[in-house]
Amino acid sequence: EVTDEMTTIYANFQKSNPNKALTEISARPTCFYPLQEGINYITIQGFEFSQAATQWGAPTAEQVGMIATHWNKGWIIENNIIHDSKCSGITLGKERETGHNVWLQDTTLDGSLHYIEVTFNTLRKGWSKENIGSHIVRNNTIYNCEQTAICGSMGSAFCLIENNHIYNIWTKRQFSGAEIGGIKFHGAIDTQILHNRIHRAGRALWLDWMTQGTRVSKNLFYDNDLEDIFVEVNHGPFLIDNNILASERSLREQSQGGAYVHNLFLGGIYHFTERTRYTPYHLPHSTEVAGLSIIVGGDNRFVNNLFINPLPTKNNLEYNKDYKPGFSMYNETEYPMLIEGNLLCEQAIPYPKIEERGDEVYLLLPTIERGDISTAIVDSQRLGKAKLPRQRYENPDGTAIRFVTDYLDHPRAEQPFPGPLEVKEKMSEGLVRVW
Repeated sequence: EVTDEMTTIYANFQKSNPNKALTEISARPTCFYPLQEGINYITIQGFEFSQAATQWGAPTAEQVGMIATHWNKGWIIENNIIHDSKCSGITLGKERETGHNVWLQDTTLDGSLHYIEVTFNTLRKGWSKENIGSHIVRNNTIYNCEQTAICGSMGSAFCLIENNHIYNIWTKRQFSGAEIGGIKFHGAIDTQILHNRIHRAGRALWLDWMTQGTRVSKNLFYDNDLEDIFVEVNHGPFLIDNNILASERSLREQSQGGAYVHNLFLGGIYHFTERTRYTPYHLPHSTEVAGLSIIVGGDNRFVNNLFINPLPTKNNLEYNKDYKPGFSMYNETEYPMLIEGNLLCEQAIPYPKIEERGDEVYLLLPTIERGDISTAIVDSQRLGKAKLPRQRYENPDGTAIRFVTDYLDHPRAEQPFPGPLEVKEKMSEGLVRVW
């Protein structure tokens, strides 16, 4: 209540006594945010950012985190500690002029139609590799944010997200709905998400709309209670390779044109289609829209992955029922699938698990023999082209990819072992340091 002389705040402190405990009220909407666009190539290095009342970063809104790039290009955000944001830690998102919470202004239209209009608005406002994105976000520790650690709509294109430690995201459950996760991107064209550790984040990584030319490689995901990765209404090509997916639910998949290579799946997969929303795909390595389509299912590649069936769990049974081990979700897809060189194991003893020891993380592995599974090195030629963009799986500069190193950057054999860790014919029981 606000009067001319006094502001009174009413709060539920649960079991805490506000007369004895510290009470903080965050009022500032951000910590580092340029008021205007066109401020490019800034380096933010070595700071601690905390306690900001950031607003909800919807993909159709001006997205303002504690650090926000505001529709600019070429920032480097590195070696910072970022924590206790009401919503998001870092935003690489769009600005206000192309649309700000447009669905709330006209709820008679489906949200996807609003976002298609916003996408074309951003193109008219200069969304391109020459003007927007190309940020580097690396070596940061981000925690205690109630929406995302890092999010971005459009402005997350052409970026490098590398070696960040992200945890305790959405743990208080102060909000519900979309846009929640360790990393949540729309339009992450040619973005590279490499060697990040994301845990206790609800959903670790959510790639939504226009994930094309994107690579998710050598990341560690665990203890996330929704799933490790959700790919939603994308047409590819996108690469998910050499990752450790150690939560109960590894993959929520509502896309096509994805290539899953040399991953460890310790949880189930939920595959489903989307025939009501038309979403864009682009010319190769460009923001220019080539077309729009629904998601009919298929056109995915699963090559040289290691699946270990999850043990039965009583946690969140209603949510778990849609998740199945291995490829059982793909018995019927409209587009053809490529499935080669994968190793599917029954419940292994001891069951693989993650152990934290101080700042280090270890993966407990059982003994697994490859048997008679035939494998070969994976490269761009073998993966072919995603159907709708008609684009091959390649690096952002257009060069071919050849998967010749494992999660630990060890060289692959000519007949590589399935999964993210290269061994000979047998994986031996023991602890492997993975962070």
